[in-house]
Amino acid sequence: MQANFFLKKLIIQNFATFKNQTIHFRQGFNAIVGETGSGKSLVLDALQLILGSRADKKVVRKDTDYSLIEASFYCEDKNVRNYLEAEGYPIEGNELIIKRLIYKNGTTKSYINQLTTTIQFLSNFSRKYIDLVGQFENQKLLSSSYQLQLLDHYGKLNQYVFNFQEQLSVYKALNHQLRDLEETKNFREQRLDYLNYQLQEIDKLNPSSQDEEDLLRKKNLLLNIEKIQKISLQFKEIFEGGEATPGLLSQIKSLLHLIQKNKDLFADDLVATTEIEDKIFELANQLEKKFQTDVDQQELESVLDKLDLYQRLKKKFGGSVDSILSTQIEFIKEKETLQNLEFNLEEIRNRIISLKANLESESHAIHQKRLFASKKLSVELTGKIQHLKMKGAEIKLIVEELDDFNDMGKSKVSFLAETNPGEGFYQVKDIASGGELSRILLGLRQILSSYDSISIFLFDEIDTGIGGETAVCIGKALEEVGKNGQVIAITHLPQIAQFAENLVLVKKEVQDSDKIFRTESSVREIHGAKVKNEIKAMLQLIQ
Repeated sequence: MQANFFLKKLIIQNFATFKNQTIHFRQGFNAIVGETGSGKSLVLDALQLILGSRADKKVVRKDTDYSLIEASFYCEDKNVRNYLEAEGYPIEGNELIIKRLIYKNGTTKSYINQLTTTIQFLSNFSRKYIDLVGQFENQKLLSSSYQLQLLDHYGKLNQYVFNFQEQLSVYKALNHQLRDLEETKNFREQRLDYLNYQLQEIDKLNPSSQDEEDLLRKKNLLLNIEKIQKISLQFKEIFEGGEATPGLLSQIKSLLHLIQKNKDLFADDLVATTEIEDKIFELANQLEKKFQTDVDQQELESVLDKLDLYQRLKKKFGGSVDSILSTQIEFIKEKETLQNLEFNLEEIRNRIISLKANLESESHAIHQKRLFASKKLSVELTGKIQHLKMKGAEIKLIVEELDDFNDMGKSKVSFLAETNPGEGFYQVKDIASGGELSRILLGLRQILSSYDSISIFLFDEIDTGIGGETAVCIGKALEEVGKNGQVIAITHLPQIAQFAENLVLVKKEVQDSDKIFRTESSVREIHGAKVKNEIKAMLQLIQ
Protein backbone atom coordinates (compact mmCIF):
# COMPACT_ATOMS: atom_id res chain seq x y z
CA MET A 1 0.00 0.00 0.00
CA GLN A 2 1.39 3.39 -1.06
CA ALA A 3 1.98 5.73 1.91
CA ASN A 4 0.86 9.34 1.47
CA PHE A 5 3.87 10.92 3.19
CA PHE A 6 7.35 9.48 3.65
CA LEU A 7 11.04 10.41 3.39
CA LYS A 8 12.52 9.36 0.03
CA LYS A 9 16.03 10.75 0.03
CA LEU A 10 18.53 12.47 2.31
CA ILE A 11 21.57 14.32 0.96
CA ILE A 12 24.39 15.00 3.46
CA GLN A 13 27.36 17.15 2.42
CA ASN A 14 30.32 18.35 4.51
CA PHE A 15 28.62 17.22 7.70
CA ALA A 16 31.09 16.01 10.37
CA THR A 17 32.59 12.81 8.92
CA PHE A 18 30.23 12.81 5.93
CA LYS A 19 31.71 14.39 2.82
CA ASN A 20 28.98 13.81 0.22
CA GLN A 21 26.44 11.03 0.67
CA THR A 22 22.92 10.39 -0.61
CA ILE A 23 20.69 7.99 1.33
CA HIS A 24 17.50 6.54 -0.14
CA PHE A 25 14.75 5.48 2.25
CA ARG A 26 11.72 3.31 1.62
CA GLN A 27 8.26 2.93 3.06
CA GLY A 28 7.92 0.60 6.02
CA PHE A 29 10.79 -0.12 8.41
CA ASN A 30 14.24 1.36 7.60
CA ALA A 31 17.07 0.32 9.95
CA ILE A 32 20.27 2.36 10.20
CA VAL A 33 23.05 -0.06 11.17
CA GLY A 34 26.81 0.00 11.51
CA GLU A 35 29.62 -0.33 13.99
CA THR A 36 29.83 1.90 17.04
CA GLY A 37 31.26 5.30 16.02
CA SER A 38 30.63 4.74 12.31
CA GLY A 39 28.29 7.76 12.04
CA LYS A 40 24.84 6.17 12.48
CA SER A 41 23.74 8.87 14.90
CA LEU A 42 24.95 11.56 12.49
CA VAL A 43 22.26 10.46 10.03
CA LEU A 44 19.59 11.03 12.66
CA ASP A 45 21.30 14.30 13.69
CA ALA A 46 21.01 15.45 10.06
CA LEU A 47 17.33 14.52 10.02
CA GLN A 48 16.76 16.45 13.24
CA LEU A 49 18.26 19.55 11.59
CA ILE A 50 15.69 19.17 8.81
CA LEU A 51 13.03 18.97 11.54
CA GLY A 52 14.06 22.28 13.11
CA SER A 53 16.69 21.45 15.73
CA ARG A 54 19.38 24.02 16.42
CA ALA A 55 22.66 23.66 14.54
CA ASP A 56 26.18 23.69 15.96
CA LYS A 57 28.89 25.10 13.71
CA LYS A 58 31.13 22.25 14.85
CA VAL A 59 29.26 19.92 12.45
CA VAL A 60 30.73 21.76 9.44
CA ARG A 61 33.42 19.51 8.03
CA LYS A 62 36.99 20.75 8.37
CA ASP A 63 38.26 22.89 5.46
CA THR A 64 34.74 23.53 4.08
CA ASP A 65 32.59 26.64 4.24
CA TYR A 66 29.23 25.06 5.05
CA SER A 67 27.27 21.87 5.62
CA LEU A 68 24.25 21.02 3.49
CA ILE A 69 21.38 18.76 4.52
CA GLU A 70 18.57 18.20 2.04
CA ALA A 71 15.56 15.92 2.55
CA SER A 72 13.14 14.95 -0.20
CA PHE A 73 9.70 13.69 0.86
CA TYR A 74 6.99 12.03 -1.18
CA CYS A 75 3.83 13.94 -0.24
CA GLU A 76 0.27 13.23 -1.32
CA ASP A 77 -1.13 13.67 2.19
CA LYS A 78 -3.94 16.27 1.98
CA ASN A 79 -3.45 17.45 5.57
CA VAL A 80 0.27 18.07 5.02
CA ARG A 81 -0.28 19.78 1.65
CA ASN A 82 -3.11 21.99 2.97
CA TYR A 83 -1.08 22.96 6.05
CA LEU A 84 1.96 23.94 3.98
CA GLU A 85 -0.10 25.80 1.38
CA ALA A 86 -1.90 27.76 4.10
CA GLU A 87 1.49 28.77 5.51
CA GLY A 88 2.77 29.91 2.10
CA TYR A 89 4.69 26.81 0.98
CA PRO A 90 2.66 25.20 -1.85
CA ILE A 91 3.75 21.79 -3.18
CA GLU A 92 3.94 21.26 -6.93
CA GLY A 93 3.61 17.64 -7.97
CA ASN A 94 4.18 15.27 -5.08
CA GLU A 95 7.64 16.28 -3.84
CA LEU A 96 8.42 18.28 -0.70
CA ILE A 97 12.05 19.40 -0.31
CA ILE A 98 13.45 20.78 2.95
CA LYS A 99 17.02 22.10 2.99
CA ARG A 100 19.33 23.44 5.72
CA LEU A 101 22.67 25.18 5.25
CA ILE A 102 24.99 25.54 8.28
CA TYR A 103 27.93 27.91 7.80
CA LYS A 104 31.22 27.66 9.66
CA ASN A 105 30.54 31.01 11.38
CA GLY A 106 27.43 29.51 12.97
CA THR A 107 24.74 31.11 10.78
CA THR A 108 22.13 28.94 9.09
CA LYS A 109 19.62 29.16 6.24
CA SER A 110 16.48 27.04 5.85
CA TYR A 111 14.29 26.40 2.82
CA ILE A 112 11.03 24.63 1.99
CA ASN A 113 10.60 24.08 -1.75
CA GLN A 114 13.21 26.79 -2.49
CA LEU A 115 11.35 29.31 -0.29
CA THR A 116 13.13 30.61 2.81
CA THR A 117 11.65 29.52 6.14
CA THR A 118 12.47 29.59 9.85
CA ILE A 119 13.69 26.97 12.32
CA GLN A 120 10.53 27.61 14.34
CA PHE A 121 8.32 26.75 11.40
CA LEU A 122 10.27 23.56 10.65
CA SER A 123 9.91 22.60 14.31
CA ASN A 124 6.15 23.26 14.30
CA PHE A 125 5.72 21.31 11.06
CA SER A 126 7.68 18.29 12.30
CA ARG A 127 5.78 18.18 15.59
CA LYS A 128 2.55 17.80 13.62
CA TYR A 129 3.61 15.18 11.07
CA ILE A 130 6.91 13.54 12.11
CA ASP A 131 7.61 11.81 15.41
CA LEU A 132 11.02 11.40 17.01
CA VAL A 133 11.12 8.87 19.84
CA GLY A 134 14.41 8.78 21.66
CA GLN A 135 15.50 7.52 25.04
CA PHE A 136 15.02 10.95 26.59
CA GLU A 137 13.07 12.74 23.84
CA ASN A 138 9.60 11.87 25.07
CA GLN A 139 8.09 15.20 26.07
CA LYS A 140 5.54 15.15 23.30
CA LEU A 141 4.12 11.70 23.89
CA LEU A 142 4.21 12.12 27.66
CA SER A 143 2.61 15.56 27.83
CA SER A 144 -0.91 15.49 29.24
CA SER A 145 -2.40 17.50 26.36
CA TYR A 146 -0.92 15.20 23.71
CA GLN A 147 -2.01 12.08 25.60
CA LEU A 148 -5.53 13.51 25.59
CA GLN A 149 -5.36 13.99 21.81
CA LEU A 150 -4.15 10.41 21.35
CA LEU A 151 -6.92 9.09 23.59
CA ASP A 152 -9.47 10.98 21.47
CA HIS A 153 -7.94 9.48 18.30
CA TYR A 154 -8.09 6.03 19.84
CA GLY A 155 -11.68 6.46 21.05
CA LYS A 156 -12.77 8.07 17.76
CA LEU A 157 -13.93 11.14 19.68
CA ASN A 158 -12.50 13.83 17.41
CA GLN A 159 -15.87 14.80 15.91
CA TYR A 160 -17.43 15.14 19.37
CA VAL A 161 -14.52 17.35 20.47
CA PHE A 162 -14.77 19.40 17.25
CA ASN A 163 -18.49 20.03 17.80
CA PHE A 164 -17.78 21.00 21.42
CA GLN A 165 -15.03 23.42 20.33
CA GLU A 166 -17.32 25.05 17.76
CA GLN A 167 -19.88 25.80 20.49
CA LEU A 168 -17.08 26.89 22.82
CA SER A 169 -15.89 29.37 20.18
CA VAL A 170 -19.39 30.93 20.05
CA TYR A 171 -19.52 30.95 23.86
CA LYS A 172 -16.17 32.79 24.09
CA ALA A 173 -17.23 35.29 21.41
CA LEU A 174 -20.47 36.04 23.28
CA ASN A 175 -18.57 36.55 26.55
CA HIS A 176 -16.22 38.93 24.78
CA GLN A 177 -19.20 40.79 23.29
CA LEU A 178 -20.86 40.95 26.72
CA ARG A 179 -17.71 42.47 28.27
CA ASP A 180 -17.57 45.06 25.51
CA LEU A 181 -21.24 45.97 25.98
CA GLU A 182 -20.86 46.22 29.75
CA GLU A 183 -17.89 48.53 29.29
CA THR A 184 -19.91 50.54 26.77
CA LYS A 185 -22.75 50.82 29.27
CA ASN A 186 -20.46 52.72 31.65
CA PHE A 187 -20.07 55.63 29.26
CA ARG A 188 -23.34 55.22 27.32
CA GLU A 189 -24.95 58.54 28.40
CA GLN A 190 -21.82 60.48 27.64
CA ARG A 191 -21.55 58.80 24.24
CA LEU A 192 -25.24 59.38 23.48
CA ASP A 193 -24.83 63.10 24.25
CA TYR A 194 -21.90 63.23 21.85
CA LEU A 195 -23.79 61.37 19.10
CA ASN A 196 -26.89 63.55 19.49
CA TYR A 197 -24.83 66.73 19.23
CA GLN A 198 -23.01 65.52 16.11
CA LEU A 199 -26.21 64.29 14.46
CA GLN A 200 -27.94 67.62 15.20
CA GLU A 201 -25.12 69.46 13.45
CA ILE A 202 -25.33 67.17 10.44
CA ASP A 203 -29.15 67.36 10.37
CA LYS A 204 -28.99 71.15 10.57
CA LEU A 205 -26.75 71.22 7.52
CA ASN A 206 -28.70 68.49 5.66
CA PRO A 207 -25.63 68.05 3.45
CA SER A 208 -25.51 67.13 -0.20
CA SER A 209 -22.89 67.65 -2.91
CA GLN A 210 -25.38 69.58 -5.04
CA ASP A 211 -26.27 71.92 -2.16
CA GLU A 212 -22.60 72.71 -1.56
CA GLU A 213 -22.04 73.47 -5.26
CA ASP A 214 -25.10 75.79 -5.34
CA LEU A 215 -23.85 77.64 -2.25
CA LEU A 216 -20.40 78.13 -3.76
CA ARG A 217 -21.94 79.60 -6.93
CA LYS A 218 -24.17 81.91 -4.89
CA LYS A 219 -21.23 83.00 -2.76
CA ASN A 220 -19.26 83.85 -5.90
CA LEU A 221 -22.16 85.85 -7.27
CA LEU A 222 -22.78 87.80 -4.07
CA LEU A 223 -19.11 88.59 -3.48
CA ASN A 224 -18.77 89.97 -7.06
CA ILE A 225 -21.98 92.06 -7.18
CA GLU A 226 -20.19 95.46 -7.52
CA LYS A 227 -18.16 94.20 -10.44
CA ILE A 228 -21.32 92.78 -12.01
CA GLN A 229 -23.19 96.12 -11.63
CA LYS A 230 -20.31 98.00 -13.27
CA ILE A 231 -20.40 95.59 -16.20
CA SER A 232 -24.18 96.01 -16.33
CA LEU A 233 -23.82 99.79 -16.84
CA GLN A 234 -21.34 99.20 -19.63
CA PHE A 235 -23.76 96.79 -21.31
CA LYS A 236 -26.60 99.32 -20.92
CA GLU A 237 -24.53 102.06 -22.55
CA ILE A 238 -23.70 99.74 -25.46
CA PHE A 239 -27.34 98.85 -26.02
CA GLU A 240 -29.03 102.20 -25.21
CA GLY A 241 -26.22 104.69 -25.96
CA GLY A 242 -24.85 107.68 -24.07
CA GLU A 243 -25.22 111.45 -24.28
CA ALA A 244 -23.18 111.74 -27.45
CA THR A 245 -23.29 108.19 -28.85
CA PRO A 246 -26.36 106.30 -30.13
CA GLY A 247 -26.83 102.79 -28.71
CA LEU A 248 -26.89 99.45 -30.50
CA LEU A 249 -30.71 99.22 -30.22
CA SER A 250 -31.14 102.71 -31.77
CA GLN A 251 -28.72 101.98 -34.59
CA ILE A 252 -30.35 98.65 -35.51
CA LYS A 253 -33.73 100.45 -35.66
CA SER A 254 -32.23 103.08 -37.95
CA LEU A 255 -30.73 100.35 -40.12
CA LEU A 256 -34.06 98.54 -40.37
CA HIS A 257 -35.90 101.80 -41.19
CA LEU A 258 -33.39 102.55 -43.97
CA ILE A 259 -33.78 99.06 -45.50
CA GLN A 260 -37.60 99.23 -45.35
CA LYS A 261 -37.50 102.64 -46.96
CA ASN A 262 -35.43 101.23 -49.83
CA LYS A 263 -36.74 97.70 -49.89
CA ASP A 264 -36.82 97.70 -53.66
CA LEU A 265 -33.01 97.63 -53.38
CA PHE A 266 -32.67 95.57 -50.21
CA ALA A 267 -35.65 93.21 -50.31
CA ASP A 268 -33.40 90.16 -49.66
CA ASP A 269 -31.84 91.75 -46.57
CA LEU A 270 -35.03 92.76 -44.79
CA VAL A 271 -35.68 89.37 -43.11
CA ALA A 272 -32.09 88.95 -41.96
CA THR A 273 -32.03 92.48 -40.48
CA THR A 274 -35.33 91.84 -38.67
CA GLU A 275 -33.91 88.64 -37.12
CA ILE A 276 -30.81 90.48 -36.00
CA GLU A 277 -33.00 93.14 -34.34
CA ASP A 278 -34.94 90.43 -32.44
CA LYS A 279 -31.71 88.73 -31.24
CA ILE A 280 -30.26 92.01 -30.01
CA PHE A 281 -33.45 92.84 -28.08
CA GLU A 282 -33.47 89.30 -26.58
CA LEU A 283 -29.80 89.54 -25.51
CA ALA A 284 -30.38 92.97 -23.95
CA ASN A 285 -33.32 91.65 -21.89
CA GLN A 286 -31.34 88.58 -20.71
CA LEU A 287 -28.38 90.64 -19.54
CA GLU A 288 -30.63 93.15 -17.83
CA LYS A 289 -32.39 90.38 -15.83
CA LYS A 290 -29.08 88.69 -14.96
CA PHE A 291 -27.61 91.82 -13.46
CA GLN A 292 -30.73 92.99 -11.63
CA THR A 293 -29.27 91.72 -8.32
CA ASP A 294 -28.84 93.78 -5.19
CA VAL A 295 -26.35 92.78 -2.48
CA ASP A 296 -28.27 91.25 0.45
CA GLN A 297 -25.74 91.25 3.31
CA GLN A 298 -27.88 88.95 5.46
CA GLU A 299 -28.16 86.39 2.65
CA LEU A 300 -24.40 86.55 2.07
CA GLU A 301 -23.72 85.88 5.76
CA SER A 302 -26.13 82.95 5.71
CA VAL A 303 -24.36 81.42 2.69
CA LEU A 304 -20.93 81.92 4.26
CA ASP A 305 -22.07 80.42 7.59
CA LYS A 306 -23.44 77.33 5.87
CA LEU A 307 -20.28 76.87 3.81
CA ASP A 308 -18.23 77.24 7.00
CA LEU A 309 -20.29 74.44 8.57
CA TYR A 310 -19.60 72.27 5.54
CA GLN A 311 -15.87 72.86 6.00
CA ARG A 312 -15.93 72.09 9.73
CA LEU A 313 -17.91 68.86 9.30
CA LYS A 314 -15.73 67.71 6.41
CA LYS A 315 -12.63 68.31 8.52
CA LYS A 316 -14.15 66.27 11.39
CA PHE A 317 -15.60 63.44 9.34
CA GLY A 318 -13.27 62.52 6.53
CA GLY A 319 -12.84 65.46 4.15
CA SER A 320 -15.86 65.09 1.84
CA VAL A 321 -19.64 65.38 1.79
CA ASP A 322 -19.88 61.61 1.18
CA SER A 323 -17.80 60.92 4.31
CA ILE A 324 -20.14 63.18 6.35
CA LEU A 325 -23.13 61.16 5.11
CA SER A 326 -21.35 57.85 5.89
CA THR A 327 -20.54 59.08 9.39
CA GLN A 328 -24.16 60.10 9.86
CA ILE A 329 -25.29 56.54 9.03
CA GLU A 330 -22.70 55.05 11.43
CA PHE A 331 -23.74 57.43 14.23
CA ILE A 332 -27.42 56.57 13.75
CA LYS A 333 -26.64 52.83 13.98
CA GLU A 334 -24.48 53.33 17.08
CA LYS A 335 -27.18 55.45 18.68
CA GLU A 336 -29.76 52.73 18.06
CA THR A 337 -27.38 50.12 19.54
CA LEU A 338 -26.80 52.19 22.66
CA GLN A 339 -30.52 52.86 23.06
CA ASN A 340 -31.18 49.10 22.80
CA LEU A 341 -28.23 48.20 25.02
CA GLU A 342 -30.22 46.87 27.95
CA PHE A 343 -32.19 44.55 25.69
CA ASN A 344 -29.00 43.31 23.98
CA LEU A 345 -27.29 42.68 27.32
CA GLU A 346 -30.19 40.60 28.57
CA GLU A 347 -30.41 38.62 25.33
CA ILE A 348 -26.65 37.85 25.34
CA ARG A 349 -26.68 36.87 29.02
CA ASN A 350 -29.50 34.40 28.34
CA ARG A 351 -27.63 32.92 25.35
CA ILE A 352 -24.45 32.55 27.42
CA ILE A 353 -26.34 30.74 30.21
CA SER A 354 -27.93 28.38 27.67
CA LEU A 355 -24.64 27.72 25.86
CA LYS A 356 -22.78 27.11 29.11
CA ALA A 357 -25.33 24.49 30.13
CA ASN A 358 -24.90 22.77 26.74
CA LEU A 359 -21.11 22.89 27.04
CA GLU A 360 -21.23 21.43 30.55
CA SER A 361 -23.45 18.62 29.29
CA GLU A 362 -21.37 17.89 26.18
CA SER A 363 -18.01 18.04 28.00
CA HIS A 364 -19.35 15.61 30.60
CA ALA A 365 -20.56 13.25 27.84
CA ILE A 366 -17.14 13.42 26.14
CA HIS A 367 -15.49 12.75 29.52
CA GLN A 368 -17.56 9.58 29.95
CA LYS A 369 -16.53 8.39 26.49
CA ARG A 370 -12.90 9.10 27.37
CA LEU A 371 -13.22 7.07 30.55
CA PHE A 372 -14.46 4.10 28.53
CA ALA A 373 -11.73 4.51 25.88
CA SER A 374 -8.99 4.92 28.53
CA LYS A 375 -9.83 1.57 30.11
CA LYS A 376 -9.63 -0.17 26.74
CA LEU A 377 -6.37 1.59 25.84
CA SER A 378 -4.86 0.76 29.25
CA VAL A 379 -5.55 -2.96 28.71
CA GLU A 380 -4.33 -2.92 25.11
CA LEU A 381 -1.14 -0.98 25.91
CA THR A 382 -0.40 -3.24 28.90
CA GLY A 383 -0.59 -6.23 26.54
CA LYS A 384 1.75 -4.56 24.04
CA ILE A 385 4.48 -3.71 26.58
CA GLN A 386 4.29 -7.13 28.18
CA HIS A 387 4.77 -8.60 24.72
CA LEU A 388 7.84 -6.35 24.50
CA LYS A 389 9.27 -8.26 27.49
CA MET A 390 8.17 -5.92 30.27
CA LYS A 391 6.81 -8.85 32.23
CA GLY A 392 4.36 -7.91 34.97
CA ALA A 393 4.30 -4.22 33.97
CA GLU A 394 0.92 -2.51 33.76
CA ILE A 395 -0.28 0.79 32.30
CA LYS A 396 -3.23 2.83 33.51
CA LEU A 397 -4.68 5.92 31.89
CA ILE A 398 -6.44 7.84 34.65
CA VAL A 399 -9.00 10.34 33.33
CA GLU A 400 -10.18 12.87 35.92
CA GLU A 401 -13.11 15.24 35.45
CA LEU A 402 -12.23 18.89 36.04
CA ASP A 403 -14.57 21.36 37.72
CA ASP A 404 -14.63 23.67 34.70
CA PHE A 405 -14.32 22.95 30.98
CA ASN A 406 -11.47 24.21 28.81
CA ASP A 407 -10.68 23.99 25.09
CA MET A 408 -10.55 20.18 25.24
CA GLY A 409 -13.57 19.66 27.51
CA LYS A 410 -13.20 18.91 31.20
CA SER A 411 -10.88 15.88 31.25
CA LYS A 412 -7.35 15.57 32.59
CA VAL A 413 -5.27 12.52 31.61
CA SER A 414 -2.58 10.99 33.82
CA PHE A 415 -0.40 8.35 32.20
CA LEU A 416 0.61 5.95 34.99
CA ALA A 417 2.69 2.78 35.01
CA GLU A 418 3.68 0.04 37.40
CA THR A 419 6.92 -1.40 36.06
CA ASN A 420 7.54 -3.60 39.13
CA PRO A 421 4.47 -5.58 40.30
CA GLY A 422 3.25 -4.55 43.74
CA GLU A 423 5.33 -1.33 43.87
CA GLY A 424 2.46 0.99 42.92
CA PHE A 425 1.57 3.23 39.98
CA TYR A 426 3.51 6.40 39.19
CA GLN A 427 3.83 8.88 36.31
CA VAL A 428 5.57 7.05 33.47
CA LYS A 429 8.22 9.72 33.00
CA ASP A 430 9.15 9.51 36.69
CA ILE A 431 9.77 5.77 37.02
CA ALA A 432 10.52 4.21 33.63
CA SER A 433 14.13 3.54 32.67
CA GLY A 434 15.35 4.57 29.21
CA GLY A 435 14.80 1.11 27.75
CA GLU A 436 11.41 0.69 29.41
CA LEU A 437 10.29 4.11 28.28
CA SER A 438 11.29 3.32 24.70
CA ARG A 439 9.22 0.15 24.80
CA ILE A 440 6.20 1.91 26.29
CA LEU A 441 6.39 4.57 23.61
CA LEU A 442 6.82 1.88 20.96
CA GLY A 443 3.76 0.06 22.31
CA LEU A 444 1.78 3.30 22.04
CA ARG A 445 3.00 3.76 18.50
CA GLN A 446 1.88 0.24 17.59
CA ILE A 447 -1.64 0.96 18.77
CA LEU A 448 -1.99 4.55 17.64
CA SER A 449 -0.02 4.69 14.40
CA SER A 450 -3.19 4.11 12.39
CA TYR A 451 -5.09 6.78 14.39
CA ASP A 452 -2.61 9.66 14.58
CA SER A 453 -1.81 12.33 11.99
CA ILE A 454 1.86 11.36 12.17
CA SER A 455 3.10 9.00 9.45
CA ILE A 456 6.93 9.23 9.78
CA PHE A 457 8.47 7.78 12.95
CA LEU A 458 12.13 8.22 13.93
CA PHE A 459 13.42 5.97 16.72
CA ASP A 460 16.74 6.76 18.39
CA GLU A 461 18.40 4.34 20.86
CA ILE A 462 15.39 2.04 20.73
CA ASP A 463 17.55 -0.96 21.65
CA THR A 464 19.38 0.53 24.65
CA GLY A 465 19.93 -2.05 27.37
CA ILE A 466 18.10 -4.92 25.66
CA GLY A 467 18.89 -8.03 23.67
CA GLY A 468 17.70 -11.54 22.86
CA GLU A 469 13.97 -12.12 22.75
CA THR A 470 13.19 -8.53 23.74
CA ALA A 471 15.06 -7.27 20.67
CA VAL A 472 13.08 -9.64 18.44
CA CYS A 473 9.83 -8.34 19.91
CA ILE A 474 10.90 -4.74 19.37
CA GLY A 475 11.87 -5.54 15.77
CA LYS A 476 8.43 -7.00 15.13
CA ALA A 477 6.80 -3.97 16.75
CA LEU A 478 8.77 -1.56 14.55
CA GLU A 479 7.76 -3.58 11.52
CA GLU A 480 4.11 -3.30 12.60
CA VAL A 481 4.33 0.48 13.06
CA GLY A 482 5.95 0.70 9.63
CA LYS A 483 2.87 -0.87 8.03
CA ASN A 484 0.95 2.35 8.73
CA GLY A 485 3.71 4.74 7.72
CA GLN A 486 7.48 4.91 7.67
CA VAL A 487 9.88 3.93 10.46
CA ILE A 488 13.54 5.00 10.54
CA ALA A 489 15.41 3.54 13.51
CA ILE A 490 19.04 3.30 14.59
CA THR A 491 19.98 -0.10 15.92
CA HIS A 492 23.09 -2.17 16.52
CA LEU A 493 21.13 -5.38 17.05
CA PRO A 494 20.62 -7.80 14.13
CA GLN A 495 17.58 -9.21 16.00
CA ILE A 496 15.86 -5.86 15.34
CA ALA A 497 17.40 -5.10 11.94
CA GLN A 498 16.20 -8.42 10.46
CA PHE A 499 12.64 -7.05 10.32
CA ALA A 500 13.61 -4.01 8.23
CA GLU A 501 12.64 -3.70 4.59
CA ASN A 502 15.64 -1.47 3.99
CA LEU A 503 19.05 -1.40 5.69
CA VAL A 504 21.20 1.72 5.66
CA LEU A 505 24.69 0.46 6.46
CA VAL A 506 27.01 3.22 7.73
CA LYS A 507 30.79 2.71 7.60
CA LYS A 508 33.68 4.93 8.62
CA GLU A 509 37.10 4.74 6.97
CA VAL A 510 40.31 6.75 6.92
CA GLN A 511 41.05 8.03 3.43
CA ASP A 512 44.65 8.62 2.31
CA SER A 513 45.17 11.28 -0.34
CA ASP A 514 48.80 12.20 -0.89
CA LYS A 515 49.54 11.25 2.72
CA ILE A 516 46.76 13.54 3.92
CA PHE A 517 44.55 11.39 6.12
CA ARG A 518 40.85 12.23 6.51
CA THR A 519 38.09 10.26 8.26
CA GLU A 520 35.04 9.75 6.09
CA SER A 521 31.68 8.06 6.67
CA SER A 522 29.78 6.43 3.83
CA VAL A 523 26.48 4.63 3.42
CA ARG A 524 25.28 1.61 1.50
CA GLU A 525 21.65 0.66 1.09
CA ILE A 526 20.58 -2.96 1.29
CA HIS A 527 17.08 -4.23 0.60
CA GLY A 528 15.21 -7.29 -0.52
CA ALA A 529 16.89 -10.68 -0.25
CA LYS A 530 20.27 -9.07 0.51
CA VAL A 531 18.99 -7.96 3.93
CA LYS A 532 19.23 -11.53 5.24
CA ASN A 533 22.83 -11.84 4.10
CA GLU A 534 23.79 -8.66 5.89
CA ILE A 535 22.01 -9.82 9.07
CA LYS A 536 24.02 -13.07 8.97
CA ALA A 537 27.21 -11.04 8.70
CA MET A 538 26.16 -8.93 11.71
CA LEU A 539 25.43 -12.08 13.73
CA GLN A 540 28.83 -13.54 12.86
CA LEU A 541 30.54 -10.38 14.06
CA ILE A 542 28.67 -10.63 17.38
CA GLN A 543 29.60 -14.29 17.80
